[in-house]
Amino acid sequence: WSIGMIKKRFIAGAKCPACGAQDRVMLMISSDDEWIECVDCDHSERRPTEVVTKDPDHAVADTDSIGVVQFKPLR
Repeated sequence: WSIGMIKKRFIAGAKCPACGAQDRVMLMISSDDEWIECVDCDHSERRPTEVVTKDPDHAVADTDSIGVVQFKPLR
């Protein structure tokens, strides 16, 4: 990818955590960051940099783990 290029994909079946709109959330990927954006309400959240287990004292800094990913608000 060249600098400044952003790859955009809709996430099928995803609901916006802010407005609840379904199928309106896009995954945005740049060379150094990942985040989601709602095309209806402009809500944005960054992808977390660590995977949190049920025991928060044992967080894993591994973005290749399989599991549920919760994005955090940008604002």
